[in-house]
Amino acid sequence: MLASLYLIVYFQHPDDKNVAYFPKVVVILGFALAAVSVLMLPLDVANLTTNGGFPMETMWIVVYIVIAVFAIVIVPFAMFFYESEEADGSGNQFTGAIKGTFAILFLFVAIVVILWFLIGIADIPTIVVTNSLTTTTPAYFTSESARKWSQEFPEGEPFEAAYWSPLSWTNMRKEYRSLTEFLSFRVSIPLFIITIVSFFGWFLFVIFGGIGIAALPMDMIGDFKNRPQRIPYDKYLERKTKIGDRATELVAIGKEIQSKLSGGIMGRKDRRNYNRFRAAVFLLEEDYEILKISYQRQGGKVIFYYAQFFLGFIAAALSLTWLMQNILFMWTQPEPFFPFLNLLLISLDNAWGFLGTITYGIYSFYLLFCVLKGNFKFGLRLFFLFPIHPMKVGGTMMNAFLFNVGLILICCVSITQFATMGFSGYANATAINTMFNTAVRNIRVLKWFWVIYIIAFFCMAVLTAIFLLVKPKDKPKKIKLSKPCPPDHGLR
Repeated sequence: MLASLYLIVYFQHPDDKNVAYFPKVVVILGFALAAVSVLMLPLDVANLTTNGGFPMETMWIVVYIVIAVFAIVIVPFAMFFYESEEADGSGNQFTGAIKGTFAILFLFVAIVVILWFLIGIADIPTIVVTNSLTTTTPAYFTSESARKWSQEFPEGEPFEAAYWSPLSWTNMRKEYRSLTEFLSFRVSIPLFIITIVSFFGWFLFVIFGGIGIAALPMDMIGDFKNRPQRIPYDKYLERKTKIGDRATELVAIGKEIQSKLSGGIMGRKDRRNYNRFRAAVFLLEEDYEILKISYQRQGGKVIFYYAQFFLGFIAAALSLTWLMQNILFMWTQPEPFFPFLNLLLISLDNAWGFLGTITYGIYSFYLLFCVLKGNFKFGLRLFFLFPIHPMKVGGTMMNAFLFNVGLILICCVSITQFATMGFSGYANATAINTMFNTAVRNIRVLKWFWVIYIIAFFCMAVLTAIFLLVKPKDKPKKIKLSKPCPPDHGLR
């Protein structure tokens, strides 16, 4: 919670200083709640191995229900309240936030209730072994019957008779049966709510996490390559002129977009233009900041960029090992090809218990950072379905904080499930492993999506890496409006 508080102080915009206390409390609690959900897995492991006595299954359900309440009710209410046009403290601001939140809650409850009645049943696969023993006069094994036993029943097969009659050997072998049946039961409403949150969280995690796990290390290393360099005064004036032309164009575009916003509800084209406009403004501000560092600060602090370069290689190692774990362990379930990272965590736990927790925390929190990076990259370069919400030091508004904390809360459930599946050797027989792998992953219809999601996550990461290798730089997209604007000189 102290780290969340420091994050707000470090990133917040000056306009939000000493105001918007309710959204700030929501952000602090939201970040802390996401951290708690991620770190509960090593607590679950420790509780199992040391007989800690914690009711982990109950604790997991409580934490995830609280996360669902935050993600579906509290965070949207805070966003509606903060972004309300009636920001004068009147009752209209509160009423508008209640209406928007109720609409989201009603939709979610309707989806949960309908799907619970339709598919809220878990089909647990079980292996049933049956045979019929023929009643005969008992006879101890002769050397011949022992030889037949070793041929018919190799080591590891189930066998229940201590002695055997050679006469009944053939009959018993013919009647031996092994088949898979399903134990079906309807899951509880709280567990099904967790399943639905995880299901939609997986959809966001595959898109944003898959993009971010490739984009984060590549951008960190690329930022070092394109770091600000010292430039002379004439070069500074040339670039400043180009930035000024882009700013003039964006001012004209912004005025037209504002006139459409004041006219009522935006259409799909207008919303796309608005999102592209926000992305273009962000890139313009970023270019101007780089220009100031290049000339006024003579290239800035070089040690900062070398530290970023070093962290970029660490991020690349985390991304590559996650993808290798995806292939070697998660794709080949229930009989994994190689445990890989599970061996690392178990070895570190054996060396010193906290080392395994630290390593797991690094890998899990890294996925949260990948989701944030993927969200920003998605909104900046791809489909412009929603405006970007970047976290900028000293320039982040509270609506961006709230959007990102809501995204993290929705995705942290799927991230925990992803980590549980990836580290199931490390988290074997834990309460969360039982809850996800026994009930959640076997719910009718939805059970097929978990396999698809794992493969889609890997494919999204590979496609993003290829795309960023071809087009490594972020460029503003063309905005099509009814009024012509000055030509774009384009610094990038």
